[in-house]
Amino acid sequence: MKISTVFTDRDGVLNVDKPDYLLRLEDVEIHEDVPAALARLTNAGIRVIVISNQAGIGKELISKRAAEAIFDEVIREAESGGGHIDAYYYCPHTWDDECNCRKPGIALFLRAAREHQFDIKGAVMIGDGFGDARAAEHLRIPFFLVGQGWGPVTKVKCDSSEVPYQQVKNFSEAADAILKLNEGSDT
Repeated sequence: MKISTVFTDRDGVLNVDKPDYLLRLEDVEIHEDVPAALARLTNAGIRVIVISNQAGIGKELISKRAAEAIFDEVIREAESGGGHIDAYYYCPHTWDDECNCRKPGIALFLRAAREHQFDIKGAVMIGDGFGDARAAEHLRIPFFLVGQGWGPVTKVKCDSSEVPYQQVKNFSEAADAILKLNEGSDT
């Protein structure tokens, strides 16, 4: 099946992850490979949707409004190379809230597929966290693990838990691998 959709995490994948939480607009720092890679995905007709856990909201470290302003800035910078992010979804809860939208929960993925009318079987996930890996596993979609952000820690967790992944350096390398997969697909 041809890949129609890329789910991606935000912090550590699109932008540099901060030690605790990204709480200030002026601290947004996009990874330099992202704008060109996003443009390659967009030009190939692949939709890109961000799915992110944002526990800083639930911990009252940042307001929803401020968090959404940060999302808007990350997206603006990511799209600076001519690519497009179709939507973003985030979970504002903490682990203690026991919600089903916090990754590795899959509620936000299913909502995105419903709202954007696509088959989840044609999607992949790019991430740096173990929650990203487990969500992809639950959805039975390929997972591309970036080597930045939490990637090195997540690699150990995936290996010890036998959670499948394809190791990539960054978003750009993941995009190239996805485009190559589509070249070999005729459906």
